[in-house]
Amino acid sequence: MLSSFSPVRRTRRAVALAVLGGLATALTACGAPSPPAAAPGDEPVRVGVLQIAQAALLDSTVGRFRQRLTELVAPRRVEFEVQNANSDQSLIASITRDFARSDDDLFAVIGTPAVIALAQQVTNRPVVAIAMGDPVGAGVAQTLDRPGGNVTGSTDFVEPAELLPTLTGATPRPDRVGTVFDPSNQNMAVWTRALHAAGTAAGLDVVDATISGPGDVASAARSLAGRSDAILIGPDATVVAGLDAVGAVAAQAGIPTYVVGGDATIPGVLASIGPDYAQVGVQAAEAAQAVLRGTPAAEVPFTRPQGVRLEVNGSVQTALGIRFPPDVQSAATVR
Repeated sequence: MLSSFSPVRRTRRAVALAVLGGLATALTACGAPSPPAAAPGDEPVRVGVLQIAQAALLDSTVGRFRQRLTELVAPRRVEFEVQNANSDQSLIASITRDFARSDDDLFAVIGTPAVIALAQQVTNRPVVAIAMGDPVGAGVAQTLDRPGGNVTGSTDFVEPAELLPTLTGATPRPDRVGTVFDPSNQNMAVWTRALHAAGTAAGLDVVDATISGPGDVASAARSLAGRSDAILIGPDATVVAGLDAVGAVAAQAGIPTYVVGGDATIPGVLASIGPDYAQVGVQAAEAAQAVLRGTPAAEVPFTRPQGVRLEVNGSVQTALGIRFPPDVQSAATVR
């Protein structure tokens, strides 16, 4: 369950400590023994979590991060303060300011714009990015192997050139591939440029449909009908949060639609292709554990995704009459 963030926690904590201190003094004065002081390890780890949007993929990735970090830190407790920005830039700014004033030990963030915003507000505590596309290009790390600042974590960038063979190997083969993305997201700008380059090399035309916010996802997807033979949605958190709208357009237009790491069970979506996001969440937790054990975030390498997975929506595949090569079909998970 998501918990709400309280910027007055530091004050309440200080008041509670003062009351306990006064009580101990009074008991000593009355001849009673003083209560034992809490061991440093008894203090819970406090983690502020910022999720850029509400979506099943993001929820599950953050959930796996929280679960694994709790396991790694045990028997010490972990208290998570989870905030969801609902793809609202003003809300991102408000949450990051509140987090900067908190007494959290560490922060975890999913969504590139949210990582950048928090890194600008918090420079004296570690920030763990979960499933970030291009930390170097976004300006929060010097290199993936040695970030050099206070941001580390896991990445989810898979070269489009590794994904397109699945699309081009399908029958019927598409000649035009459409994509929907937010150009203000630095990571998506990098990913889309790579998609265009990979498309050219594969003999495909890549058709762009851009958005400026969540409300544009449906209309951008509709604009691809008649201009594309297949749709490939990249790792854009805002678009993934609106994947229901993309799936509805795809179902109506009969367009095979793939999403990088998204939910293959959404009506209209043919397949999810990309990294194992549960593992990406685990990798971020391992980076967080390394920081909590004393390694500076500047020296904790960003992890890379391990392999590419294909999950196919069986009913959509049947309805569209899409056929994959036997080796691809046999390796896929059919939902």
